[in-house]
Amino acid sequence: MANKDGLLRELTTLRRGWGLEAERLRSRLGPLVSGWCEIHRTTSDRDARRVLREAISAAIADFPDDDRLAVNVALAIAPGAQHALLSDRIGVLAERLSVSERTARRRIDRSFARLAAEIEAGTRPGDGVPDPDRGWFVKRLKVLVRLDTPEPEVTEERLIVATTDDLGRISAQFTVPRTYDDRDGERVVAADAQHGARISAGHREGQRHFRWLLDLPRPLSRGDSHTYSLVFRLQDGRPTRPSYVFVPLVTCESFTVRVRFDPRRPPRVVWRLDRVPPSVLADPPQPGPGLPLDGACEVAQEFSAPQLGYAYGLRWLPGQDIP
Repeated sequence: MANKDGLLRELTTLRRGWGLEAERLRSRLGPLVSGWCEIHRTTSDRDARRVLREAISAAIADFPDDDRLAVNVALAIAPGAQHALLSDRIGVLAERLSVSERTARRRIDRSFARLAAEIEAGTRPGDGVPDPDRGWFVKRLKVLVRLDTPEPEVTEERLIVATTDDLGRISAQFTVPRTYDDRDGERVVAADAQHGARISAGHREGQRHFRWLLDLPRPLSRGDSHTYSLVFRLQDGRPTRPSYVFVPLVTCESFTVRVRFDPRRPPRVVWRLDRVPPSVLADPPQPGPGLPLDGACEVAQEFSAPQLGYAYGLRWLPGQDIP
C-alpha cells in the first residue's frame, strides 16, 4: 500500500503546472515513477517525455474512454490540453465530457488512483528476470583516489535508490584505462566491500575491464535508498594513465572525486574533465586551467547531474620525484 500511495503522490505532483510539457521534466520525477519506466536511463527531457507517454499509454490501454481522456488531459498529453495550469486543463476536460469542472476533477482523481494501482500491480515495462545492472540509480557517488599508497587505491561510496521492488543484487564495474603507449597488457584489480554489500561473484571482461555482483544486506523496495562502499586496488605494478574519470551508465545525481597525491611525487598540473566524450580520453593530454593542491596534497571536484555516456573527473601531468 505504501508504494501505491507513494506512486499516487508522485503522479499527482506530475500533473501540476505544464504536466509532461514542463521544463526540466526529469528533475520533477519521483523515484517510483522514474523507476517504473526506467527514466534514469534516458539522456534528456525529450527522451523522458517520450518514454513516459509510451508507458502511460500502455498502462491505461484498458481504461474506459473517459478515464483515458482524463489522464491524458491532466498530464497535457491530449491534443489541445497544453495549458500552463492544471485548472485550465480541468476546464478542457469538463467541456469535452460535458460535465462540471468539479466532476471533471473527481474523474481525474479516480483515473490517477487507478493508474497508480495498475503500476503497483506490476504493469511497468521491462519486467522479467532480475538484472543487476537495472532497477536502481545512483543518487550520490563519492570517490577517493589514493596515489600515496604502495599500490593505487580507489574507494567508491555510492548512495543508490531502488526503482523496482525486491532489489537484492546489483553490479559494480571498474575499468583500468589503457596507457598511452598501448602496451599495458592484462591488468590485475582486487575489489573489497568496505560496508553495505558483499561481493558474491566477479569476473574479468577483457584485459582491463572487471565486473562484480554485489548482494545487498536486505532487499530494497522501490524508492528505498542504500549506501555501500567498495575499494579497488591495482595490483599488477604497471603504470596507469594519470587520470580518474567516471562515465555514468545509469543516472547519477551527484559525483565528487578527490585525488590524494604522494607528496614525494606531486603532479605538474591537475585539471578538471567535465562532460568529455570518452573517445578523446586516449588522445595526448591537453591541460585545462590548473587546479591547486591543498595542504594535504589533494584536489577535489564536484559534478552535478553528470550526463549519461560522458566522462567526468580529473586528469594530471605527472611530476618528478622530490628527494
